[in-house]
Amino acid sequence: MVPEFSHPAWRELILGDELVPSSHFGFNLLLTNNRIYYRKEPSEAHLAVLTQQIYDYLFKYEGLYQDELKGIFGEDYSALYSH
Repeated sequence: MVPEFSHPAWRELILGDELVPSSHFGFNLLLTNNRIYYRKEPSEAHLAVLTQQIYDYLFKYEGLYQDELKGIFGEDYSALYSH
């Protein structure tokens, strides 16, 4: 179960520079591009759109991105996933 969109870690994916280890090219490309797009146009509206794209992508492919989600959300994800 992917954490709710309101979880602060979703925004931090775009705002932060922290590396999210992933061997999946699609996720790496999406995250890098969205960070670049945000830096070119830093607004709350743009941040919401870019964050929603990542949320939708990881929601759709959650089964493939278990390790990435655990790295992003830590205990919050582990607790959700174990129920």
